[in-house]
Amino acid sequence: MSSQRRILIIGGGIVGFGLAANLLKLGEREVTLLEREKLPGQHSTGKSAGGFRAQFSTAINVELMMRSIEILTRFADEYGADARVQQYGYLFMATSAEHLRVLRRNVELQRSFGLQVEYIEGTGRISEICPQINTEDLLGGTFCATDGYFDPYEFMQGYANYAEERGLKTVYEAEVIGFEVKDDTVRVVRAKAGDFPVDVVVLAAGAWSGEVGKLAGLDIPVVPVRRQVFDTEPFGGISLQVPLMADMGNNFYLKSESGGFLLGCANKDEPPGFNTGVDLEYKFKVVEMAVHRFPVLADATIREGWAGLYEVSPDHHAIIGLVPPLTNFFVISGFSGHGAMQSPATTLCLAELIAEGRSRTVDISPLSVARFRPGPSPLMETAVI
Repeated sequence: MSSQRRILIIGGGIVGFGLAANLLKLGEREVTLLEREKLPGQHSTGKSAGGFRAQFSTAINVELMMRSIEILTRFADEYGADARVQQYGYLFMATSAEHLRVLRRNVELQRSFGLQVEYIEGTGRISEICPQINTEDLLGGTFCATDGYFDPYEFMQGYANYAEERGLKTVYEAEVIGFEVKDDTVRVVRAKAGDFPVDVVVLAAGAWSGEVGKLAGLDIPVVPVRRQVFDTEPFGGISLQVPLMADMGNNFYLKSESGGFLLGCANKDEPPGFNTGVDLEYKFKVVEMAVHRFPVLADATIREGWAGLYEVSPDHHAIIGLVPPLTNFFVISGFSGHGAMQSPATTLCLAELIAEGRSRTVDISPLSVARFRPGPSPLMETAVI
């Protein structure tokens, strides 16, 4: 199928370029992408910790991630890209009986989709996975060997190269400043780089999606929340092939990165906002958590790290689909920290919805913005790092 509709995507990260690539693969021909920065992937994509996992707590997220992992593992061949995945796994560590109950319930769901995930009681298996873990306050956990690491920027570049070779027009320094709407249809997208007549608009602006939506008179419940990570100098005290390891007691996590390790922890008291400064006081709290769980890190040199933005929705699920009352305005945002890892499946599904009228790969209708109206969403993702 080939279409001459003018499709415009707002946002030049892994989601925007992934959507462009999938639309072109499905036969669309007139696709333009607007990015407000001078270069692609300067915000969440370029600042992502770079993990992927299927260990989620809701059916839609498990299904999307199993499909995403399939795409990630064959991505280099399919897109001719220099993009690698490292399936070192994810280890969730429980410090309370309640954590274990939650993990057991999640494992039952995950296994119902065919995911091969271990449920761990006690600490012997955890010590096998990483001998440097302090297990004195652990009760068990879960481990899935097909989870792992990837570099979202590499994969974004693979999508971008593929799309631009097939006709994608990318416009940088093109911040969107308004929309011309007539009869509940967007006719023109106004940007600092000029006006763009459109037939279809897709908002993929990450943490800025709520703000851009307001320009079209839409209420898209996505807010920006700062997340910080700190890295070490190259360090040999822990194997670089360890899984991403997450402590459910305090939300601390660790993964290897460039010969050293990334240390992160979601600050649950962080208010919404566009602040991307690094809080050195918070760094000390994260380092304290790190040394408690991995005492060997007392010998590592910790650098200042960086901060990026999660695009948070009320139920920690992506918001994907048409945004009423507009008839041609779609959104793909609100991933709540899972955007890079879910981008392979979600961009394919939305491309199918736009190009073919339905999402064949995974039914994404539960992720419509309509789930928030009139009451709260029926979904809630609890496995959030």
